[in-house]
Amino acid sequence: MEKIQTIISIPETIFQIANINEMIGRTKQALKWYQIILTKLPNDAGVLARVGNIFFREDDEPQALHYYLESYRLLPMNLDTNVWLGIYYVKQCLYEKACFYL
Repeated sequence: MEKIQTIISIPETIFQIANINEMIGRTKQALKWYQIILTKLPNDAGVLARVGNIFFREDDEPQALHYYLESYRLLPMNLDTNVWLGIYYVKQCLYEKACFYL
């Protein structure tokens, strides 16, 4: 049991568990595991973007925006994040903000 706890405490292992859950459609479980990663690595822009994407797919745009903005703050050159933010602001008719990200 101790060995399993040691393995599960490694962020890369937690990421793989989250990723597998996300791939098989268990988004709630994936989100739980991604949140565990964020407690250990709060500045991981990739995980923040993945969490944002899950919230977006679950139709929770305010939460998605929060996580995408955090991801952008840490890694402003990620094109996927920039495009998502740009499209979000276009949908909100905030064109100046959209231009900033696009």
